Amino acid sequence: MRNLCAPLFRRLARIATACLFVAPALVACATGSPPGTAALSAEQRIDRLDKNAMGAAVADGLSTGLALSSGALEMNPLVPTSPVGLIVLTGAKIGLVKYADRLPEDERRMLIKSSSSLWTGAALNNLMVLLSAPSPVAIAAGLVAGVLWWQHSARVYERADREIAARRETPAPEAEPRQVVAVSVAP
Repeated sequence: MRNLCAPLFRRLARIATACLFVAPALVACATGSPPGTAALSAEQRIDRLDKNAMGAAVADGLSTGLALSSGALEMNPLVPTSPVGLIVLTGAKIGLVKYADRLPEDERRMLIKSSSSLWTGAALNNLMVLLSAPSPVAIAAGLVAGVLWWQHSARVYERADREIAARRETPAPEAEPRQVVAVSVAP
């Protein structure tokens, strides 16, 4: 009886793991921003996108490892399939995000949006494969997730730019308005 239940338990464990990975991403996509980010400044929201790109790189590496350990095949010949290879590749992705800090602002934003969208889509694709979804469904889900994350990142950058520009245009209030006093001297 135990041998018959083992595949079912493995399958349930994969589904639970996938749900734990997908739930935060679905909440972020549904609400437009992760919980607790409403009070953040524009600069903090931009910095959060860098952290999200690193999180997407880790999610892609972890989901690739989970899918490979469950019997999936890596279709990209450039991706190493050993655990050490996946760790090195994930580290290189994080290094790419860190390198983006040295680029001009417009190039940096493009790199962050592109990489985080790509890795988010790849992570969701891997999770769909882990759940034994048909290939077209997994690919479509990954594409949709990548496009949604690209649009979300663009909205965050636009909103932050507007807030920063509004702060620069608003003059600082003076402490006390100056009073002009006229004095006349009698001869």
